[in-house]
Amino acid sequence: MTDPPFVLLTQDHCPTCERLERMLAGPLKGQFIGQIEVVHRQQHPAEFEALARAHGLRTTPALIHRPSREVMTAPAGLGEVRRFLDAGTKPIP
Repeated sequence: MTDPPFVLLTQDHCPTCERLERMLAGPLKGQFIGQIEVVHRQQHPAEFEALARAHGLRTTPALIHRPSREVMTAPAGLGEVRRFLDAGTKPIP
């Protein structure tokens, strides 16, 4: 089994994380099922820290596209999230 192409880094007491999770569950529901692995800081601290360190991240939420290593932090809105996810699901030439 291969890893999903995206990773979402999130944590407790993070209003921006909660907002992004609501976007993924609400307006984008179903479009990216199975394509995003959620790594929660309090539930998986070692994996969270390794990913944060590898990508130079100091803030949550963060969406990471594994194949390209592109990162989006603190997205401003639904359109930005959709564009990032759509771009990452297209085949890499």
